[in-house]
Formats: sequence, structure tokens, C-alpha cells
Amino acid sequence: MAKSLASAQGVPTHHDRGWAQNSPNDWLPTTTADIGWVTDSKPASYSDAVSSRRSTGSRRALCLWLPTFELRLELVRSPELDSTSVALLSPGESARRTIWQVSERAHASGVRPGQLVSQAVSLCTSLTLLEPDPAHYDAAVDTMLEVLTELTPIVEPAGRGRVFLGMDGLERLFGSPRHQIDRALRSLFRVFPSPLVAATRAGLAPGKFGAWVAAASARSGSPIIIPEERLGNFFARCPVRALPVDPLVISRLERLGIHTLGELRRFPEPALVAQFGEDGKNALAWSTARRIDPVRPWHRPRPIRVSLEFPNPVGMVGTLHGALDRLVERALSRPARRGRSVTGVRMGAHLEGGGSWFVETVLREPTSDRERIVAPLRAKMELSPPSKAVETLLLELTDFGVASTQTGLFDRKNESGRATSELDFDQGEVPANLRDAVKELKLRLGHSPLYRVVEVDPWSRIPERRHALLSFDP
Repeated sequence: MAKSLASAQGVPTHHDRGWAQNSPNDWLPTTTADIGWVTDSKPASYSDAVSSRRSTGSRRALCLWLPTFELRLELVRSPELDSTSVALLSPGESARRTIWQVSERAHASGVRPGQLVSQAVSLCTSLTLLEPDPAHYDAAVDTMLEVLTELTPIVEPAGRGRVFLGMDGLERLFGSPRHQIDRALRSLFRVFPSPLVAATRAGLAPGKFGAWVAAASARSGSPIIIPEERLGNFFARCPVRALPVDPLVISRLERLGIHTLGELRRFPEPALVAQFGEDGKNALAWSTARRIDPVRPWHRPRPIRVSLEFPNPVGMVGTLHGALDRLVERALSRPARRGRSVTGVRMGAHLEGGGSWFVETVLREPTSDRERIVAPLRAKMELSPPSKAVETLLLELTDFGVASTQTGLFDRKNESGRATSELDFDQGEVPANLRDAVKELKLRLGHSPLYRVVEVDPWSRIPERRHALLSFDP
């Protein structure tokens, strides 16, 4: 099965022999989102911005990467499809479905990730289309992370099928770097069948960027180990698409004729900063091996999960909205949620005939109000509805904020503006609608443009000294 899969767009099959024998664009994902990282100027999926805490984490990083992780899991569940042309549909789409991942046979027929289903079927009439099952993929990832934490406590996921392990201080336990990699791969046999483990690529190097480049250029069963003294030379021939920066920066570099990190090094830092800003500075630091991003321990708060199973599959939107309201109420009433507000919510469903569906959202501000939690989920459901009838509806409160407050029955903040006109804002009696308006203005302008009049010296003979203006930022 491992030999029957082609990777997603821009990612090689497991029998490719690395970047030295391929063109610079043949072996890496084409977008930063595929890599699962961000730079300092665009925080989110290296987990945190990297430059602020360089002293923490593990300097030596091991990257384990299984290309087309989701499609391989589907073929494990349906081994009879291993010798056929198979494609996995993109999740979260309804009207114009596109191809997400393809097998090697389908790739040879001209099917590519990102194509419309009609185009793919016209190129390969025997193509088998599979609906994605995010619940199954996430469960496999969680199990894999639990197994790897027994090897090292510093584990940082970077998307499905890709994980970084901190390897500092493991020489006395497991021996040489090659033995450490073998130990990590052997631990995967506890959760994955042998074809999946055999297709896993591994790279060990200083920092996450070096480990990722090593894993992407490795072959299955032949891990690449890069000592720190060879890291700069190793980067010299790597394509610029390896950089975890904005894809527009990559495109501009290639239009300028800069295809490898070695070519990028010839430019002075001021010139790159002038053209690309912070991305140019980071790109040069990565290409010269001056920037080593450590692996940091990954902490995921334990989510609050609730579910509702329907006696008959439900496809009516109104029924699903009512069930969502009940699930949010049940989740908010859980003892584990009390005293905490909610910032991240995930909703999913088990579908009729198999498969699953998930949407998630990050709330604009921490809240424990049911309507503020339900509204964005309903909007997500309208944009990306379940493809089939729902058998079980799921809800997870994934991220939490500061302690929430409960509004009292006779709280004056709920009164009209005329009733609250005489409130003393110094004592915190700020109407809720005014507080929300100030937050909206701060999001647009970056600061609060409102001021309040404060009595300073009411008996002064100089009018300017009687009152003062202070910034109003509740």
C-alpha cells in the first residue's frame, strides 16, 4: 500500500530520492499552511511566534512526516482500493467539490489536488472518490501523540501526519541519533500498521526548520541526520519553497530568479528587508542557519465534549440548529466549564452511511453567552453544511479564556442609556452596549477614541484646571 500513494500537490512519493535529483519545486508543499508553521510576522501554526522565546524548548528536533496521511488511513480501512485509482475529496465544501489527495495511479492519469471533481472524473473514469472523515483522522493523530510522548515529553504537532520531537538529552537513554530515530519509528507500530510506518520519512537536525527540510528530502526507511556544522551547506541547495514564509514572497523570489537558499544568501539583509519586510529578514536567517527554532512542549487544554444521537438521521437545518442550542447549554453547564469563558468551539457530526463532518471557530472575545457561541457555528453550517444526513451531533469547547462573570438579575448595565447616564464610570458601572462599542472602535482604530471628563479642582478660578480629559477604555 505504501507504494501506491502519491503525495499532495508539490509533495513527492516515498520513492523519490530527495531534492538533489529533483527540480527545486518537486518535493515540498506549495504553501506555508501545508507546512504548518508561520513566521514571526504572521503568528499561528508553528504554534506561537518563534522569536519571543528562543531559550525554551529542545534545540535538536526530529521531524516525522507521513505524506498523504489522511488518504493512507482510508486505504488501511479499505485495502481493496489499494490497487485502484483513489482520490480523497476536500473537506468543508458543498457546491464545487475539489480533489484533496490522490493515489499514485490517479496521479499518473492526470488527476491533481485542487481539481474539480468533474475534471478529475473526465481524466480518470475509474476514479474512486472518498468522503473525508476528520474524526477518524484526528483520533489517529491523538493516539500517535500519546505514544510519542512516552519517548520524549517535548512533542509539537504541525498538522496531521507531521510532528516534531525534542531530542535533547536522549543520547544516554537511546544511544546514537540513528538509534533514537529507530526507537521513534518502532513506537509507531503500536498504533499504525506496518505499511504506514514504512512510508514515514524522518529527519533529525538542529531546529524545526532543519528537521522539516531533512524529512522532506528523505526517503522512506532512510532518515537524514544533519549535524549542526553541516546545516548551512545542507540548506544551500534547498529550494526557496522550503521557507515557512508568505507564499507571495516565495512567488516573488522565484520571479526574480532566486530558486535556492544558496542564491538567497548572496543578497544583503537590508535589501531583503526593503523588498519583503520581516519575511525577508526571517528568510535570510533560516537560509544561513542563524535561526534555530526549538521544539516546544505542546499543551492542549482538555476539551469539554457533548453529543446528541438522533433516533433517525436528520437532514433539516432547523432541527440541527435546535440540537446545537441544546448541546451548547449542556456544555456550558458542565462543572469543568464553570468559572471559565469560552474562546474556541468545534462542532461535528457522524454522518449516515459513514464519514464525519466538522467545523470550528474562534470567538471574537471570550464569552459564556449561548447566543454568542451558537451564532458563528450556525454561520459555518450555512457555508459548509454536512454532505449527508446526521446521525450524531457533536460539540467541543476547545479553548478557554479568563473567568466569566454572570450578570445579576437587577444589574444596571442592562438598563437603557438614559437610566445609565448618571453612572460613575470610575466605579466600573459601564453599560454593556458602550463597552462593546469601544471594543469595536479599538479593533478598527487600534486605540479607544473616547474620553471622559474628570473633576480635578472644581474650586479653581482658572476654568482649565477644574476638569481634565482622560482616555476612556473600559
